[in-house]
Amino acid sequence: MARRAARRRSSPLQEDAADMKSEEAIMDHSLTASHREAKDLQMFQAGPRLRSMLAEVRSYGYRPTPTRLTGQQLLIAQLTALGLANKEIAYLVDISETTVKAHISAALRSLNLKRRTQLCRYIFEGGLLSED
Repeated sequence: MARRAARRRSSPLQEDAADMKSEEAIMDHSLTASHREAKDLQMFQAGPRLRSMLAEVRSYGYRPTPTRLTGQQLLIAQLTALGLANKEIAYLVDISETTVKAHISAALRSLNLKRRTQLCRYIFEGGLLSED
């Protein structure tokens, strides 16, 4: 019995190691939170630029297209063609990043395309967005 009790007690070295692991976990959590805050700040600072891009896309107005894209799919495709990332589009249009991905996937299926770059090319070549 005495041996079991002695084994259960941890040595000072083991306690120090446990404390260090705990401190590392706290530092990792803080670092992750800091990265998240930095990304949020970056998106906030990009807001005016993104809003001007959205205004540019909307300035083209409604044009009937030979596609089966919905208005939202077309808007997302145009913003994609401008080179925006899914997260930027989501922030700009005020939808989730998952919804952006769903619109892009639906647009690709509707147009029988496989890649995002093909969608961008389709938008530019179809005159759905000027390259200016």
